[in-house]
Amino acid sequence: MVWAVLECFMPSRQSRGLYFVFCPLFVSGGVLFNDLAAHYSGAQLALMQAKYIGMFQAGWFVESMWSQTLVIHMIRTPKLPFIQSRASAPVTLLTMTGIAVLTIIPFTPFGTALGFVALPAAYFAYLIPCILLYMVLATSLKKAYVRHYGELL
Repeated sequence: MVWAVLECFMPSRQSRGLYFVFCPLFVSGGVLFNDLAAHYSGAQLALMQAKYIGMFQAGWFVESMWSQTLVIHMIRTPKLPFIQSRASAPVTLLTMTGIAVLTIIPFTPFGTALGFVALPAAYFAYLIPCILLYMVLATSLKKAYVRHYGELL
């Protein structure tokens, strides 16, 4: 039963670092989700489970929004984005504003209504390298595509 619930919140390997490192570290003092019942009971257990799930969902939301928004810049040109080619000011402003607004959502009453938990500052030390590596990978695959097909669609 617990594993079925767990799979709903962990459909990809990419999110496992978030699930197995940040959630236990910042929610329950290092206790994994499936071990919560051994350390907590009653209302405290329900609260820990809700916080655990809320932090995971908030972290996944922010990470996916950053990566989906920034990939636009990675695939829009065959050149190196931000270095050899820059998007127009409105596109850059809109993507950066979108990232800022979406990052703030878990810290707002709206985020609480969605079931999100405020993310710790250390989460962003994890997020930024992940996104940078994602951008490098997307750019590398784009270069391989252009090399193989001769042009970017």
